[in-house]
Amino acid sequence: MDIVCESLGFKGKGICKVHGTGFVVMCDRALPGERFLGCVTRRKGSYAEVTKIKTLTPHRDLVEAPCEYASYCGACKAQNLSYEAQLRAKDEQVHTKLTLHRTTLPIPCQSSLVPAVHPLGIHI
Repeated sequence: MDIVCESLGFKGKGICKVHGTGFVVMCDRALPGERFLGCVTRRKGSYAEVTKIKTLTPHRDLVEAPCEYASYCGACKAQNLSYEAQLRAKDEQVHTKLTLHRTTLPIPCQSSLVPAVHPLGIHI
């Protein structure tokens, strides 16, 4: 099926929609803006999990992953996403979580993300 990734979700999974239907699917190693062919591996109620078979259009913030094992290791799913795009995705995730789970804490009006001084300088 033809799938378009719209954003990054928990643990770096791509939150995607089946092209033309809007059905939500989640896919490892799918990044925002990427269009790909995928195969459903598991269906869960209102969404499904898919495996990427072939990229049709790469994502808009493509960079070469700094780690030679990134394409098959699985630990750093977003290494081929530019650092600026990773920050935007994290900011979006934090804002969404605070908005959806608002209790008594005020939501900051501006981003409070502080980028790393040396991205990829420390591996834990």
